[in-house]
Amino acid sequence: MKKKNEDILKLDHVAPAAVYKEQFHIVHHPAKYPVTDVPHRHNFYEILWFPKADGMHFIDDATFKMTGNDLFLISEGQMHYYQNVGEIQGYMLVIKDVFWEDAQSINNFKTSLFNHLLINVHLKLSDERAADITDLLNNILKEYKRPDYMGKAELMTSYLKILLIRISNFQQDIAMPSSHANNNDYILFQRFIDLLEQKFTSHHEVAFYANELNISTRKLADICRLYNSRNPKELIDNRILIAAKRQLQFDSTLIKEISASLNFSDQYQFSKFFKKLAGISPVEYRVQFAKIDI
Repeated sequence: MKKKNEDILKLDHVAPAAVYKEQFHIVHHPAKYPVTDVPHRHNFYEILWFPKADGMHFIDDATFKMTGNDLFLISEGQMHYYQNVGEIQGYMLVIKDVFWEDAQSINNFKTSLFNHLLINVHLKLSDERAADITDLLNNILKEYKRPDYMGKAELMTSYLKILLIRISNFQQDIAMPSSHANNNDYILFQRFIDLLEQKFTSHHEVAFYANELNISTRKLADICRLYNSRNPKELIDNRILIAAKRQLQFDSTLIKEISASLNFSDQYQFSKFFKKLAGISPVEYRVQFAKIDI
């Protein structure tokens, strides 16, 4: 019997009791990492580290080939699943929203690392960097398994901060291949992505984001092309499209209500926008997705 779309809203791999202080959970599968070919999404953030892997990993509308030394950053609400999987060995680190709230010093990593625009969500690491990540995750796992002691939460948070900083540096190295790139521009790009995540439902114009960042629209366009090859309008539109697709895929909200939630003047304008970017109407997209046997 086919499941209703409402039944696949979220798939939680982790029992609530296993999540340390409602903040994070880590597990290592040295032999056979469990995967599913069922499209699903989570109510948490995931860092997935696969030193050994073979297969395809699908995240939203993107496909990533896994061959080993694959690091994935899955945001809350992103749909993902696997196909044609051979051997996978690896780690899953789950981060709950409470962690970001309790650790304000690393809150900026929430959107700089975990974004819904599929920017550097898959990092292919060198052997040296792979060893660093494995060592860090093993240290986190070791402390995670110890009985509670005074200061354990603080120590775990420190380990996680080191991990997030290390991954952020990997992302930045990948994003800055050009001799024209510089840290200030990269920071501006990350601030734009952060701001976009906060404001995309209410603000669709490039000028708004440029004004908020106190730069010209041309400067914002140059930065976006440098670090992502897409212009800011494309990034804005794509973020809106992702949100629209999620609502069409996973719930029964009326299309006019989706239109209003994304700040379109009416359903006609929303449908026109969606068809221009997706190639089909919102109604056709919902019907198409509902035909998937999940």
